[in-house]
Amino acid sequence: MIDVNYICKKHKLTILEKSILEFIVQNIQDKKRISIRNVALENFTSTSVIYKCVNKIGYTSYSNFIYFLKTNNNSLISKNYPLEENDSFKKAISLFKQNKDKLFMFTSTGIANNISSYMNERLALLGIRSISNGHIQLLETSFTKDVILITLSQSGETESVIDILKIANRNQIKSISFIGKKDTTIESVSDVSLISNSDIFFADVITIFEEILKRL
Repeated sequence: MIDVNYICKKHKLTILEKSILEFIVQNIQDKKRISIRNVALENFTSTSVIYKCVNKIGYTSYSNFIYFLKTNNNSLISKNYPLEENDSFKKAISLFKQNKDKLFMFTSTGIANNISSYMNERLALLGIRSISNGHIQLLETSFTKDVILITLSQSGETESVIDILKIANRNQIKSISFIGKKDTTIESVSDVSLISNSDIFFADVITIFEEILKRL
């Protein structure tokens, strides 16, 4: 479920903006019409106010915001998706469940940043603290008990990601890595490695991540 109160507190929404968000969320859950004009009409406000609210939460467009909300209520992944629940997958679920009160820090480079940003927003909508490509200081010893590191690397050999994982290991910070190849350096320095050998690595990452969230 979407934690409306968390979103309102995080982004300091006004009473009207909270009402707009609650209206949108309820209509998504009820599978009703949620065009921006309809939302404005039902809340006795203007479309510009809706846009302002959406931008305040961190989205560049109304349609993107609705997309993220819908994926929270209805997973992008079919319920019949043939995902093999291997030991790594189960360990990843366990790590998420046991540390939901901690800060999840995503690390990636290049095009993978788009995926880590998506994953970051998904956790935020669930009321789980997260940050995308946060400062390396979050991995220092003073934060050891507060952070879980999540990395993305198609090659499994991204140098900057390896360096960050080594810092995490040195400070006993748990890590989950999404990798596109087996037997890589990143796999060897990660606590949990989720590996996809297909040609659609980034789509697989989203698939696996959504399946994990469905089990929390």
